[in-house]
Amino acid sequence: MKKTLISLALGLASTSAFAYDGSINFYGQVKGGTCPIEIIDPVSGSPLSRIQLGNVTPAQFPSVGSEAAARPFSMRITPGASCTVAAGESATVAFTPLYGGAGTGGTLYGLKPGGATGLALAIKDRTGALVDNGADSTAYPLSETDPTDMLFTALYKSTAATIGAGVAETDISFLVSVN
Repeated sequence: MKKTLISLALGLASTSAFAYDGSINFYGQVKGGTCPIEIIDPVSGSPLSRIQLGNVTPAQFPSVGSEAAARPFSMRITPGASCTVAAGESATVAFTPLYGGAGTGGTLYGLKPGGATGLALAIKDRTGALVDNGADSTAYPLSETDPTDMLFTALYKSTAATIGAGVAETDISFLVSVN
């Protein structure tokens, strides 16, 4: 019995010599409101956990205001037990960036600091109009019985004449208002 305990203690001591530090990132949200909102790929209809804009090069942004890497996404509202939509209701969406506004007047969505420079995220509504940081989008008519997909497009937009390489990512919160 003592030999087993001693060898176990030695085994634990020798393992600690090879310990590594690290971290684990957990991600989630508690969503308020009565209607769940899903982020959907409008081509496949599959839910998205992230919207991938892909890789771009500085050459794709020859001047301030150039756009590249457009990626459509939909926000789906599905009526059901916890989500009641009345006849004639519509919804608008306001987006707010975690890293602040960017571009002239802060109307675009700032990217995470320490990455690419001279770029911001832009969001366009179904008509192709820019949805300014913090402003309501165009109204989307809601169905009383069927899922409604509110179509948007995310893309990079240059805010400077020179684009610096690096990670180009951001986090955006949203508020859906039903009228």
